[in-house]
Amino acid sequence: MVGDRSLSVNIPLVKGCSRGLNNGQPDQLFSKMVAECAVSQAPISRNSKSVFVARVNDAGIAFISVDYRLIPSGSVTAHQIVEDVQDAFAFVRGTSFSSALDSLASGGKLPFTKFRIDPRSVAAAGSSAGGMCVYFSAMHVQPKPVALLSMFAMAGYFLTPHYFEPKDKPFLTGRPLLDPSHSKDYIYPFSPSVASEIVSDSPVAFNATTGPGLPPLPANPRMPLGLLYLQLGTILDYYTGEHEPSLSKSLREANAADYPTTQARKQRLRELIPQKHHAIFPVLGVDSSWPPTLLIHGSADTLTPISESQEMHKALQNAGVLSRFKILKGTESLFDLVPEAERIHEELFSDAAEFLKTRLARSLALSSTLEK
Repeated sequence: MVGDRSLSVNIPLVKGCSRGLNNGQPDQLFSKMVAECAVSQAPISRNSKSVFVARVNDAGIAFISVDYRLIPSGSVTAHQIVEDVQDAFAFVRGTSFSSALDSLASGGKLPFTKFRIDPRSVAAAGSSAGGMCVYFSAMHVQPKPVALLSMFAMAGYFLTPHYFEPKDKPFLTGRPLLDPSHSKDYIYPFSPSVASEIVSDSPVAFNATTGPGLPPLPANPRMPLGLLYLQLGTILDYYTGEHEPSLSKSLREANAADYPTTQARKQRLRELIPQKHHAIFPVLGVDSSWPPTLLIHGSADTLTPISESQEMHKALQNAGVLSRFKILKGTESLFDLVPEAERIHEELFSDAAEFLKTRLARSLALSSTLEK
């Protein structure tokens, strides 16, 4: 619950693929994916949901898609999203989730075979801002998930000009600059309606792509907001709530200075992140306790630059965490949404599903051994 508002939980299943969901089988928490950045949430990416569910349900893995509060709405920042991630894990691992399934089953309203979750065998996966939630689960959930799957995730490394420099020419493949006047209610200071309403669900709606291999264009009026904040170079202000003074402006000014080395520049930018916000900058929270991680990113991603996953992979390796990094050469963001994504990326999707199945199975086997 958020005040008097509940956050929804979804359990997508592919028809004919629910027989593996039995008592004691592992479970995967698949964070709701966000195709347009943290500010405007869409349901778990349609194609990713179907390709992964079809591959893992028969192995006894359930997908659970969870809502979280969106930016901008009310006073929500990434700190509130951390709380929602923690609540999601607590709900799924606790008795409330099982009780909810029992209640639906007794009323004949459960559309699949009833199953139970081993709370020690939960993984987290997500793309774009859903990947941010995956990182939050590794930082702020106990016990930690047993594995992480991150696809073109944001928040791996925010301290680049992509996030704090204004753009005066198109910077996203196939997308023109946006007119800020069309979204004035969502620009700080917010309109009264945006400032007072908490939003946790924003229907996904896409127009046609602008060319072969390009991602579809958002049609929902909330969906372009992440792109607009990137264009204005202020997305980190909304992410942290640091509008006055502007965190983005501080980073911009510091980045314009001369530094003897690239590392010195990075260090100075890190120093400008207030300590109270370190909890929402995942690369600052990586340590040896993080679970095995699979990172997937397109080399031509203009929405969430590949440097996000590169820096996260480097941080994980430096901390001694098992980390695999798959780079899709010449591939844009939202590659799972392009036509024929299943055919193009069949091997990739199968490998990612196998990674999850293997890690969850190992966790379940270890749990069983410890109980003996």
